[in-house]
Amino acid sequence: MQSRLIAMRHSMGRKIGSVVLSAGMAMGALSLLPLPAQAIPEADAIKKLQVVPVFVITDSNGVPLPIPREKELVLPLYLESAKANEQLVALNKSNPNLKAGVVAIPLNVMNEKVVELNQQLKDKSKPLVAPIVINDGDRTQAVTLLKEQGLSDQQIREGLNVPVFFTKPFLTIQTPEGPRGVFFFSYENLQNALSKLPPAERQKLKPQVADLTAVLREIINAPTDSFTIYPTPEYFRLVKESQSNNKPAN
Repeated sequence: MQSRLIAMRHSMGRKIGSVVLSAGMAMGALSLLPLPAQAIPEADAIKKLQVVPVFVITDSNGVPLPIPREKELVLPLYLESAKANEQLVALNKSNPNLKAGVVAIPLNVMNEKVVELNQQLKDKSKPLVAPIVINDGDRTQAVTLLKEQGLSDQQIREGLNVPVFFTKPFLTIQTPEGPRGVFFFSYENLQNALSKLPPAERQKLKPQVADLTAVLREIINAPTDSFTIYPTPEYFRLVKESQSNNKPAN
């Protein structure tokens, strides 16, 4: 998963082009055709990613620890804390004096942070890239859906970096701003939502998948503010932990 934006870099600029929102082709039912007006500013679209925490390995001062490569510095952003902690154990074992840890950061905030880190680099010949490390099961499910739609292995390999799931027509949920079409970072979350619908309605909604950059473009180019992103399982876990920690002692 590369972190350079390709298909969206002209429409969304360098703000996310140098970070984690990898490009590729649109997949599923999402349109990549530019529309006359934007529903919401790019910044507001990216803010919807605040319900997607990513887990980053840092030093004892909270500074991210990228992995040096030949041409770049790689800072993995894990969607699952378990994967981040697995890497943390290996890192601390090989370098016990490092005292590294794992920090959870909302994806929209991390996006800005990686931009800042790139600006602070002294060696500009090695940019910092921050690929999102996804769930293996979600990747497998995404590939299955795309092959059913007739895409080749090469198209999937080149176009799919961070799969986001939805349905055609869109499954909607009620938000404080009104009903919104919903995107899921977890296929399991999508299936759980569908299971709550009456069978007759559920059969009308066909699971689809697209790369994250295509999803953001759809959010921005829609005639109105029409979409929301469903919080990831890790988001709900962190909220629950926070509420437990803030409970007053008896």
